[in-house]
Parts: sequence; C-alpha cells; structure tokens
Amino acid sequence: MRYYWLLPSFLSLFLFSSPAFAGKLVFWRFDNNQNRLEFRTDDGVQPTAQLLANPTRLIIDLPGTTLGRPTVTQQLNGAMRSLRVGQFDDRTTRLVLELNPGYTLNPEQVRFRGLNPSQWSVQLPAPERVSYVPSVTPEEPLPQNRPSDRSNQPGPSIIASAGSAVQVQALQVTRDGFFIRTSGGEPQLKVKRNGDRNTIAIDIENATLSNTLSPSDIPVNRFGVSRVKFSQESPGFVRMTLNVSQDGPDWQPSFSRLGGGIVVLPNGTLGQTIGTPSSNPSDPNSSPTSPRLATIQSIDIASSGTMLLIRADRSVSPTSRWDSAAGAYRITIPSAQLADRVKGPQLDANSAVLRVRLQQQDSNTVAILVQPAAGVQIGELNQVNDQMVALQLLRTTRPSNEPISSTIVVPAPERPNPPPVEQSRPTPTPIRRPSNGRVLVIVDPGHGGKDSGAPGRGGVLEKDIVLSISQKLAALLEQQGLQVKMTRNSDYFVDLAPRVDMAQRAGADLFVSIHANSISGRPDVRGLETYHYGKGEGLARTIHSNILQSMDIPDRRVRSARFFVLRKNSMPAVLVETGYVSNSYEASRLSDPDYQNQMARAIARGIMQYIQQNL
Repeated sequence: MRYYWLLPSFLSLFLFSSPAFAGKLVFWRFDNNQNRLEFRTDDGVQPTAQLLANPTRLIIDLPGTTLGRPTVTQQLNGAMRSLRVGQFDDRTTRLVLELNPGYTLNPEQVRFRGLNPSQWSVQLPAPERVSYVPSVTPEEPLPQNRPSDRSNQPGPSIIASAGSAVQVQALQVTRDGFFIRTSGGEPQLKVKRNGDRNTIAIDIENATLSNTLSPSDIPVNRFGVSRVKFSQESPGFVRMTLNVSQDGPDWQPSFSRLGGGIVVLPNGTLGQTIGTPSSNPSDPNSSPTSPRLATIQSIDIASSGTMLLIRADRSVSPTSRWDSAAGAYRITIPSAQLADRVKGPQLDANSAVLRVRLQQQDSNTVAILVQPAAGVQIGELNQVNDQMVALQLLRTTRPSNEPISSTIVVPAPERPNPPPVEQSRPTPTPIRRPSNGRVLVIVDPGHGGKDSGAPGRGGVLEKDIVLSISQKLAALLEQQGLQVKMTRNSDYFVDLAPRVDMAQRAGADLFVSIHANSISGRPDVRGLETYHYGKGEGLARTIHSNILQSMDIPDRRVRSARFFVLRKNSMPAVLVETGYVSNSYEASRLSDPDYQNQMARAIARGIMQYIQQNL
C-alpha cells in the first residue's frame, strides 16, 4: 500500500491562485486488500464517475480541484493494473483506476461515500472475469500531447526516449487518429514512410506484442488509413504498419503518460495535402483527356438517423479525418464538384447531426464538414458502391449487453451537522425585490488588469473577451428593465472577495460570472460549461439550455463546483465558461463582436426566463 501526500509550496500556491480554482487534491491511496480507493481534498468537492470498457477503467473527476504536480502512476496488483492521477483540464483533477485486460467491474456495485465534502472513499466490487477481445472503444477523454507538425524526412525520426520493457496491448480508433494502449515504461519510437508512400512503419522498441494482438491485421478505413498491422519483428521491437494513400499525410506518434499509451496523429498539414491537385485544373492548356469530375448530388440522413449518405453521379474515392480547427468531421472528395442545386439533409432537434457544410475546396475538390450532435460519435466512412459513401453516426448509448460507458451515481457527502435535506434539483430561491421594485443582477467579468486569465490562440486574452461579453450582457438586461451592477467595467484587477462583497452589500438577487476556459495540450477541446453551487443550479441550467438552443457550441454540461464566487454568495450564483480560448476555432469566434453579441443575448434570455419563472 502506498500513500501520497502533497505539501503546498510558495510556488504551487502562486501558480494556482487563479479565481477558477477552489481546492486541491492533497491525499490518495488504493488499498489492494480492501479493494478501496480513498482520497482527500483541502476543500469540498462533488465527484463524478463513469466506467469505460476495453480495458475497464473507472474514471473519477473532481471538478474545481487541482493537483499541482505532474501525473502520478501507481502500479497495482492482481486484477488491478494501475491508478493514474493527473490534471485533466485546468479546473478538473482526474483519477483513472484501470483493470488488467480480461477483468471488469459491475458499475452498480461501485459505492462512493463522502465522509464529509472533502474526504471520500470508493468501495469496488470484486473484479469479474470476462473473455477479452480487443475492439474499437470510445476515446477516453484524457490529456494528450499532440505532436508538433514535422516536415517530411527521408530517414526515420526518433520521437521519444527509451524506457523500460513495454507490452503493446490494444488499439483504439479515436476522433482524430489512433491510441495504442501499452503497459510498462515509456517506449522509444521511430517512424518511417516507405519510398512508394503507401505504408508508414512505426517501430516501438524494447517492446513485446500482447497475445491479443499477435499477429494482427485490423481494417480501419478512416483518416486515409485502410489497415493497421502489428507484428513482432524481433524480440526487441514491435512494428505498427499503416496502409495509407500515397497523397495522404505523414503520421507521428507520441507517448502519453496519463493516457497510458501511444497517441498516433496525422501531421497538421493534413488539410493542405488531401485532395490537392497535381496541376492547375483551370489552366486552359491542361490536358483535354483529364477525367470528368464526379458531381455530388445529395446528402441524406438514412437508417433511422444512423447513416449519412453521400451520392454522386460517378465513382468517388473520399478520405476523411477529424478537423479540430473546424470542430467537425471533414470528408474530402477529390475529382469532384457540387451540383448546382445539391440536396442537403433535413435536420431537426433530434438529429444525430447538428450541421452539414459543403465546400468547393478548389475547382476539383469537394469538402463536406459534418458536426455531430451531443452524445453522437462519428463512426466509419464506408464505400457502399462506386457512387455512394456512408458515414456511420453512433449514439453513445450502447445495448445493455455491450456496455462501453456507464455513468456511476455519486451521492452527496455526509456532513457532521447536515442542513435541511435538499432535493437533487433544489427549488429555486424566491427572488427578493428591492425597494424600487427592480431585480438586481451582478454581472462579473472574470479576471482583469494584472490577471489576464487564460491565454488564448492568436494572442487573445480571457480578460478582454469576458469584459466585452459582460458589457453587452449588462446593456441587454438594463433594456429589459433590470438593475445591473458590474464588478468591473474596464481593464483593472478585482480580487475575489471584493466581488462577493459588492453583491452582498448591494442585496443582489442574482450573480452571473463570465469566463472563458483553456486547457494546455488539448487544442481540440471546446464547448460550453456552466457552474453552480447549491441554490444556483436552477439558474445555471436555464442559462445553459438557452445558450445551447441558440448557438452552435458543444455541450460540456452543467457542473457543481466550490468556486469562491459561487459558494460565498448567498444569492443564486453561476459561472459561465463561454468556450475554450485554447481552441483556435473558439478563440476566433469569441473574439468576434457578432459572436459576443449572440452569447450575451443567449445568457440574457436565460436570466430573464429564470426571473419570469421564479418571481
């Protein structure tokens, strides 16, 4: 049994003194004999949990909690493989308890107990034996170090340093590439593309191949990769071979300590290399024998919403990938053009797809961008026949006999002197009307002055974005007859306590804090999050749903957190994370005044709806 204690230092206190952070994970241990995990924070937390399969992983998130150190991995015994503790994003610490292949847990028998809001135990049932078959599973949302763009090189390039013996266990297809699950140390990786450019070899040195992958030839048909093969080339290394199209991008591997494996992603130049013509097709001197272009005639949703069908009038050969910058799945069709009146799919609120965008990328290349709805994963792109392509749309809800992800209910913690029992969705506190009869709303632009908040892509700063949105929000609320006060109305620093003091002294009815999020090393993450504590839940859900209804933004859920401005305010208080400035697409949108107006209007509608329903 091993214990972990984290002692705060001046440096760690300085680095994590941001308003967004409320607590720190200070202790954890896993007792193999008792099959029990215990952890402690220096402030209260309400964990969330889920169980993922293949291999089985219990994922525990601690919102509003920081770790203050690099990822820690503890090797366990028996059916338990390891416990990994790391910083999932800048507001969430994640614990990942992983079982060895061939074992699973009954999620209904996982028992959380909060002795108090800061001290928790998780009692696990006895692991159950299953027949283990490697399969494609959903991407585990763990931080990954995306490889930097690299130019083509004739020789092999060494990507990672050598480590202890490694076992290659399983392959997962993720949203934008591949994840190779490994055990052991950090491997040395070499990558080389052959002269014909149709195969890419990734050598994993000082490694052995698990029996579940030995030998292995896996059909993929995604991202321009037709097959992935694993082979034990010698006792010293394992080779992963990607069968790729000749004009496809290079691929680069990198090791993820928290993920517990190797991330393989295409180079960032993928968008420029796919479908690029070898000559200018508009050149009048081009050969008259050039093949005719296929015309994309229609795009439909079929098979009860589980397929997106693309029809053309002649043979097509598309490639596809996840486009992180656009936040959508990109299908590129060379030697193609759009019909003058191309027919698009009929979408509604229950569709598996939020939006389909068609682009004539150049004179002989069509690009189709598919944005999945919340709870939908993009599956394989299959060639139905020469003139038709089908994209699978997978709902995350799986059949009960094939669980991929199970949410685990975590009860509220026990308290030494429990307050009156609240419902899981507390009845909103009636709003007190001030003497002038007008509802008073405090609008709180996060950060300011010396505290710039989260740094964003392209040099944007959180403090500037949230001030602009807050000013627009305040103006809209005043137009509706509300009384509004702002904790800051220009670029200057205001500490946390004075923000709360202002609301308390003014007798405010509602407190709405505006922020923008960021996560280092995960430029693909984007979306809306809304935080509350206690009586602010109703306000948070109303604002959150209004934003989702009127704006094209991924749903990252309403969450409970003990942020200072939430737990110290007596009135309903919420914190709205309007997007991720670490994502280039959202950073660009959040910097756009028109988009800021849309966001402010959506938040204002949520506030007004809450007031109308609860006066």
